[in-house]
Amino acid sequence: MIAGSHLFESNSSASSEGRSLGGTNTVRRSIRCYRLTNIYMFLKHYYYLKGSMSRLSATSPLDVLLVEDNPDDIRLVEWAFSAAPDPHSRSATPQHYGAEDEPLLDITNLSPVTRLSEAVDHTNTQSPDVVLLDLDLPDSRGIETLERFVSRTPPVPVVVLTGRDEGELGITAIQRGAQDYIYKGNLTNALLLRTIRYAVERHEIQRRLLDATDRLQLTNQIVRRQLRNDISVIVGQVDQLAESDQYSDQSIESILDAARDIEETIDITAEFTDSAATGDGTGPTHELGALVSTAISRVEQTTGVSIEYDSDSNVSGFGCPPSLRMAITYLLYNAVDRASPSGAVSITTESVDGDAVVTLTNTGAELAAEHETLLTASGDADVTIPRGNVGLQLASMILSRFGIAVSVRANTPSGSIIQLHVGDTDR
Repeated sequence: MIAGSHLFESNSSASSEGRSLGGTNTVRRSIRCYRLTNIYMFLKHYYYLKGSMSRLSATSPLDVLLVEDNPDDIRLVEWAFSAAPDPHSRSATPQHYGAEDEPLLDITNLSPVTRLSEAVDHTNTQSPDVVLLDLDLPDSRGIETLERFVSRTPPVPVVVLTGRDEGELGITAIQRGAQDYIYKGNLTNALLLRTIRYAVERHEIQRRLLDATDRLQLTNQIVRRQLRNDISVIVGQVDQLAESDQYSDQSIESILDAARDIEETIDITAEFTDSAATGDGTGPTHELGALVSTAISRVEQTTGVSIEYDSDSNVSGFGCPPSLRMAITYLLYNAVDRASPSGAVSITTESVDGDAVVTLTNTGAELAAEHETLLTASGDADVTIPRGNVGLQLASMILSRFGIAVSVRANTPSGSIIQLHVGDTDR
């Protein structure tokens, strides 16, 4: 057990009557926690999303990509930015930036390109904060320009610039992936700045909502796989006890084991949802080295075990999903458990054929066969889930969710080697 198991440790010297009463209280508390955990997770995500706007309240420097081939329109946009008031000053705030308690924008860089192909390359390599996209370009015309851009680039807020005053075109653009649209004939610096700010905010809220949905789907899988099985064990054992005048220590221990599993499951799923509500994963990607270092620190502080870490400089800045931190954390917990009492645990990161490979090595016990199957099976495979080890289940779901391949082999002289093959999500 990694977390929470101490809450259910029984006193071996206690009387049978005391153990029975303690077991009953434990079962009641576990089932009560089970009923409350979904409400808890919903509220966490509600306040997490509700806070999205307030978290953007500080002045935000933005890198803007302008995709426009008309020199006059390029100058118009450049003028709109240059004529805007200083975002650090509250002069003309309602007109240009919104109400005083709303975020300010500081346009730090405007990068103009004239072709769709250039826009795609720039977005894939430079990651602009917002894109102003004209639909009629030398290499693409009409709504297809937006569709091609969205399909070939990572998610980024797009504001369509159009020379046609057609509301239907604007609605279509929003349906195809744009955050907003502006008719060039109505373009003013105030309109442009407000539109960009709202586009960035809507895009951020959408991204966080998708992230929250992913997290809830994963925790729902854990609830279905783990909690229902454990509660079935508890109910079955309690029914047997109710029908008998006598009970065995084995029955009580089965109930307590299932209750401990429920407690651990609630702890881990709560941490998973908390990581969203407290800001772990507020950006699209995190740097791999930082995630690994955070995971190591967490495990070392909790277990008191020193973990050796070696990182290849070629993976510096390598982008990966924030949830990978939790997957690595629970893989390390498992490795430490298997290395106990005298084994060693190490982790390395290196670049292989353009991808990052994270290698976790332990001496001591090998990874159990059913746990190896759990980690290496594809996400839609029919795998029998071993009871307990909720952390490994969560790690498996995260790795499968982001298409991270896992390989396992025996270590010499003992233990196991687990490798994660991580693609760069910033590319």
